Amino acid sequence: MNAGICPICHKENHCHMVSGEDPSTCWCTTVSFPDGLLLLVPEEARNLSCVCEACVTKYQKEGAEGMRVPQR
Repeated sequence: MNAGICPICHKENHCHMVSGEDPSTCWCTTVSFPDGLLLLVPEEARNLSCVCEACVTKYQKEGAEGMRVPQR
């Protein structure tokens, strides 16, 4: 499990906690993560890898129907 990769789209999540930057300045501190989006995170990745901003935005605009979760 790579903590720097979004567990939904498998692209970089740009998490400041992973990059060593100040976590309080991370983009994720300014958005709300919908519960339905977090349910799309595979069980083995929960609380280990951050969802990326693109997935949060897409879910907020299109809901679960708009999310295509790549199979690994």
